[in-house]
Amino acid sequence: MSSLKRHRGVMVPMATPFTSTGQLDEAAVARMVERLAAHRLGVFVLGTTGEAPSIPFADRQRLVEIAVKVAAGRVLVYGGIGTDCVPDSITMARDYHRAGADAVVALLPSYFQLNAAEMESCLAHIARSAPGGLLIYNMPLTTGMSIPLDAIDRLSALPNVVGLKDSENSPERLEAVAQRFAGRPNFSIFMGVAANGARAYRRGFDGVVPSSGNIAPAPWRDFDAAALAGDWDQVEALQTQLDTFGAIVQKGRSLAQSLAALKAACAAQGLCTRDVLPPLVPLDAAAFATVQQDCAALGLV
Repeated sequence: MSSLKRHRGVMVPMATPFTSTGQLDEAAVARMVERLAAHRLGVFVLGTTGEAPSIPFADRQRLVEIAVKVAAGRVLVYGGIGTDCVPDSITMARDYHRAGADAVVALLPSYFQLNAAEMESCLAHIARSAPGGLLIYNMPLTTGMSIPLDAIDRLSALPNVVGLKDSENSPERLEAVAQRFAGRPNFSIFMGVAANGARAYRRGFDGVVPSSGNIAPAPWRDFDAAALAGDWDQVEALQTQLDTFGAIVQKGRSLAQSLAALKAACAAQGLCTRDVLPPLVPLDAAAFATVQQDCAALGLV
């Protein structure tokens, strides 16, 4: 882990605020970006946590524009570009870079199950068509595919492929990624599973992408600072605390349900409403009350 890399540190996959009628809540977007930027945390819009697949293309573009404007160069802004239509992903990459995003984060199209060569060819095509930095996003939970490290290694040679966000929740994968890519000066590796943050940092990962950063930005800022200082006792202590925050929204829930619970936790903090877009369903009043109580018990509200 190097403090000199441009792409490093905590990159928060921001929840996307909506109104009760399904419109982008622009005031809430600005409020949430401002809070992350004030804590010096990177802003990743249009990821899994941000419900990207459910958002109309025009709203995706507007979300990037607002994030870039509010961040105002204080922190890096990343935009997710995963769709099942590769030309649309390329168009989004170009549009988001034109809007000022610092890099795009490319998820594989997932309607068709691809072999290793097809995955590599697809990502190479997107990268060569993008006008700026691109991170590869490995997310087997939603795509049903794990991008082979040999393919990622070859893709890393492309001049604008600047890193990897790896959300494969496997100790073996973490070790393999670290052994292959840790310490490379022009290629950053981000851990996409927040619970593995401390282990990843110890193994040389450059950053972590925690959804709980939406509701606990200060501890994640402190986590990164402690890791940079080599204070591993503090890193482990913060990891334990942050795991309890993550459990508020994740424990006993599917991915879809956890996203609705995260939105509820954000609502409990007054950041946005608890509305989500279809096919997700917002928490009912009883479940929302439980999330509020859990947040209060842990000092998050």
